[in-house]
Amino acid sequence: MKRAYKITLIVVAALIVLVLAVAVAVSPVTKNYIEKHDRELLGRSIRMERLRINIFTGRLRVEGLRIGGTNDSTVFFALDSFDMRMRILPLLSNRVIVKHLHFTAPDIKVYQQGSAFSFDDILRRFASADTVAAAEEPSKPWEIGLYDIRIRKGRIFYKDLELDAIWGLNDIDLQIPGVYFGGEKTDVGAVLNFAEGGSLATSVAYDIASSEFDIGLKLKDLTLTGMLPYFRQSLDIGSVAGRLSADIRLRGDTEHLLSLRTEGTASLAGFSLTDMQQRPVAGVDTLGMQLAEGDLGKMRFRFDRLYVGGFSLLAELTPQGDNLSALMKPSPETPAASAEPVPEAAASEGGPTLQIADLEIAGGRVTLRDLTMNRPFEYAMTDIRMRSRNFDPSARNNLQIEARMQRTGQAKLRWEGTLDNLNNQNITLWLSNLDLRDFSPYCEHFTAYPLTRGNLTFRSQNVIRNRYLDGTNHLDVFEPRVDKKRKDLKPEMNIPLKLGLYVLKDKKGHVKMDLPVGGNLDSPEFSYRKIVLKAIGNVLLKVVTAPFSFLSGSRDNLEYIPVDPAQYAFTSEQYASFDQIAQMLKDKPEIQIALTQRINLARALPAQAANALRLAYHNSLAAADSTGQRPQLSMLEYEKLQQIDIRTPAVAAFADSLLTAQGRSPQGMSPDTKALALYREQALGLLRRMMAARDKALAEYMFTTHGVQPPSFRLQPLDSLALAAYTGRDRYTIALGVDGETIEIGEEQPAETDAAGTPAESGAGTTANPPAIPADSLPATTPAAPVPATSVSTETTAGNASAEAPAGDAPAVSS
Repeated sequence: MKRAYKITLIVVAALIVLVLAVAVAVSPVTKNYIEKHDRELLGRSIRMERLRINIFTGRLRVEGLRIGGTNDSTVFFALDSFDMRMRILPLLSNRVIVKHLHFTAPDIKVYQQGSAFSFDDILRRFASADTVAAAEEPSKPWEIGLYDIRIRKGRIFYKDLELDAIWGLNDIDLQIPGVYFGGEKTDVGAVLNFAEGGSLATSVAYDIASSEFDIGLKLKDLTLTGMLPYFRQSLDIGSVAGRLSADIRLRGDTEHLLSLRTEGTASLAGFSLTDMQQRPVAGVDTLGMQLAEGDLGKMRFRFDRLYVGGFSLLAELTPQGDNLSALMKPSPETPAASAEPVPEAAASEGGPTLQIADLEIAGGRVTLRDLTMNRPFEYAMTDIRMRSRNFDPSARNNLQIEARMQRTGQAKLRWEGTLDNLNNQNITLWLSNLDLRDFSPYCEHFTAYPLTRGNLTFRSQNVIRNRYLDGTNHLDVFEPRVDKKRKDLKPEMNIPLKLGLYVLKDKKGHVKMDLPVGGNLDSPEFSYRKIVLKAIGNVLLKVVTAPFSFLSGSRDNLEYIPVDPAQYAFTSEQYASFDQIAQMLKDKPEIQIALTQRINLARALPAQAANALRLAYHNSLAAADSTGQRPQLSMLEYEKLQQIDIRTPAVAAFADSLLTAQGRSPQGMSPDTKALALYREQALGLLRRMMAARDKALAEYMFTTHGVQPPSFRLQPLDSLALAAYTGRDRYTIALGVDGETIEIGEEQPAETDAAGTPAESGAGTTANPPAIPADSLPATTPAAPVPATSVSTETTAGNASAEAPAGDAPAVSS
């Protein structure tokens, strides 16, 4: 009995010694084996300062662990210490219970080259082999519980070698109370501190049985600077900055991830974005949103509030395009996929829903810059404010925007419509007290006139119905002034702006216009800006070409004053026109008006020469008095004289005798040609004297009746060359001038023609195609300088012509 007891003690002692030896030797043996066979186990070098295994308590502790990178050129993973304790006895009942897992100062470095990562070789080593496991009898499922998981002072370093992007997480503090695999719920909590600043706190609750999860994310002051390489994948930008914060909760289940539900708040502070030249493009001081409901399954997003404060934007137009479009990198071309027909039922299902209970923008600034013109344009709108309640893109919205303009003035925009249906909108714009000098580059570009003064008030309402625009614009400019027209520019619109503005200006200094606008939005030629500018140009052009009609408000416009080359006295209709001119000079004292008498000599000479032939024929029949003078014709006698047909044999014989006496043969000459051959110079001189007499009479009438004199009103005679070359209507043309800018009203009209297209005959027997008048055949005394309104210096005045005129202003009867 004693012997058996003794043997038992020896065996137990030996077992204890063996177990103790194993317990003592397991740590160094395991450490030595792992380090010696590291390539076989992991394909990387593995080094540890210390490894401790306690088979009695189930504790494992590793200190100073280092795992090398690819080719051992770097350290892939390192940690100061790892401590784990597992309960041993529950293993007998298919239960794994880990009481704690503690990681101290883990440090991992990850590199990416394209789609390859620096740990891909490790994943391939542990990938499942392509072998089919033999069928086994189902066993009791294992239950796994991991408790008290902690990570302290962790660090993750990530670098994308292609993008040269670096990310890092420092001071990672992760605490997970427990992770369960066997029907219980899992709660996970983590705190991550980013290397560039900011932190992320997470909380995860997961139920394996129902696959439901509840994730909380609290992001604080994440800097966007480190995201620059990722922005550059789709944007050509120079820099990006800002701090992002969020407090979001995500709920759903892993079986239906598209039914994710979310709620929470998010904010962005100090955001700025620059282009490749480091010029600021966009910025936001504060952006905040409060999401009340977000449902990915129903595509429903409902915000309680969305606020944007202190935003800024630079929009720049260049000959190559605009700066905002230049930020976008062109997307790679992909072959167009054949569009599959969408079932009608699916297409009619409800689309995304977006609702914002309170939408507000405050303190905004937008700078517009246009570099496409000769002189750059830059304009800033500040203090931009917007407020909208219950905003819904699918419903009818009412949104109002207000802003302060660059120097003076304010702007207000009201929009009524839906974003889901842009075919029907109602947009109203108010601009009040804008300083026009800021828009001088545009005025120079379109008209070549620099703006030097003026304030603008503008109201525009534009209604879009079924893609057709019906708009009205009311323009009110106070005291507009423009400088002299720039001769070095080629404007898009050739309009006399200075003169047009002066005529349009009322007595209080206002220029008011109503500009209707309409057009099909789908037309490729539709441009709202061009339509409005063209409408303004048309109004200005109409005003300067029909100023009398505009000022009087009547449809009848005074473009010119018709004149009969043979008339001595003005008609009542002509006097009415002169009175209308005088009234304009009173209404617009800064304007100057010049009248130029234009006579078509080629058409007037045959008729005047025929009159001279009639008169000479009459004188040849009348007896002279005792003094040798023939009696002056009365008006009745003169009218009868005009009815004499120079084609009658008696007049023709008289003309032939005169030509024969001069040594010229009348053979083959028409009656008009005979008259011109005999009395050309006399008729030309008489026409010239009558023109001078009319100018003098007009100047005296304007001065004595209306008190009008130079420089407000002047007569501008044609020089010899211009008079000889003139082929238009017989008339006084009217020219308006303001501050050195002059425009002639109306266009040059061709001479009246008969049905055959030839000039109409002025009297019986006139030639159908009268000869041109050589300039050297006109009197050398034709004045080239303007004729003052108070006097006309000529060789023969209306008084001198009385010796040749009949009583009652008819031409004289003298041989």
